Amino acid sequence: MNTRYTVPEVIEVSANTTYNIRIDKRVREQADALYKNMGLSLSSAINLFLTQSLIQGKLPLTEVIAEPIYADALLHDAAEIDDAIANGTARLYSTPDELFKEWENNE
Repeated sequence: MNTRYTVPEVIEVSANTTYNIRIDKRVREQADALYKNMGLSLSSAINLFLTQSLIQGKLPLTEVIAEPIYADALLHDAAEIDDAIANGTARLYSTPDELFKEWENNE
């Protein structure tokens, strides 16, 4: 029997459960590092994999290679932006069009 779930059915499930699995130590370490660079924990990555399996009704394997999100760099940039806003040196825009017009004027 091939059961496929719709997105709302998958998202509706909110109770967590613990499931113990055996993973080769080196594979675990490498996977932890890979997903950390993408801003994910190994648990989150496994949950994404399982959720996509339910949505697609198959193994969700693709040839797409995820570009790592450098979480530390993003957090550093976000802190700099927060500081600039807090000390009044940041220029804030009400709309994207306002920003684009300023860019055009500065070219």
